[in-house]
Amino acid sequence: MEQLARIEARLASLGELGDLVGALRSMAASRVREATEALGGTQAFRAVVERAIGEIAPVVAWPEMREARDRQEAGLLLVITSQNGFAGGFNERLADVAMAERRPDERLIVVGRRGEIALAERGITPDRAYAMTSRAAGVTQLARRVSNRLAGLSSARIVHAHHTGGAGYDPQVRRVLPLPHKDRAKDGDVPLHHLPARRLMEALASEFLFAEVADALMDSLASENAARLRTMDAASRNIDDRLERLRRDAHVARQEEMTADMLDVVTGAEAIFNG
Repeated sequence: MEQLARIEARLASLGELGDLVGALRSMAASRVREATEALGGTQAFRAVVERAIGEIAPVVAWPEMREARDRQEAGLLLVITSQNGFAGGFNERLADVAMAERRPDERLIVVGRRGEIALAERGITPDRAYAMTSRAAGVTQLARRVSNRLAGLSSARIVHAHHTGGAGYDPQVRRVLPLPHKDRAKDGDVPLHHLPARRLMEALASEFLFAEVADALMDSLASENAARLRTMDAASRNIDDRLERLRRDAHVARQEEMTADMLDVVTGAEAIFNG
């Protein structure tokens, strides 16, 4: 009786855990879909800003701009990870890539508490850390805050996860500074503009950084939830296997309990009859 009670309690506990895993799986699937749908918008915006930079480049002194950037001393490596767990080896993998890619002169910024922990386990303390958003709607505000930290730097790169479809992702290193250099267009190809060219380029540069960071954040958000979805799928299968084994054990325990009860009844009847 005691063994059966323990098995039934374990069955109830695993059933509740299975419900929780199912809820997390559904949430992850929903957020993968949300982020991948928004990703098209961030990619389109980035393409528009980059094209605008290319069109205004003919009237901006690029060498002068590069010299101004070169006067800045240190570059920066931005690592985008997850705020929450249950994502398998997602953050550890990105932390390893960041350590392999980081140059001696680069400062380090990490987005995501779990990535900060993974780096700390490897003996690395970032210069600054931000909380990672868990929803696509939070990407814009976070991207603006992070991109403001990149303004004025000579070089900046981003380590993030690139969603490859389904539950797949690959770590990616993206260079965002210096700005992409475009060759001068032929005379007559310069678009009409009303702001001074240098001021316009500075504004476009700010938007370019924002677009790059927003796109990387959205891509990473889709990847994070894809990794979480895969982890929850594996956990769900594991729980189902354990439940099946416990049900078999419970069936055996019930049979043994019934057999023991029958033996007690038969033994008691025989004792009465013989007595």
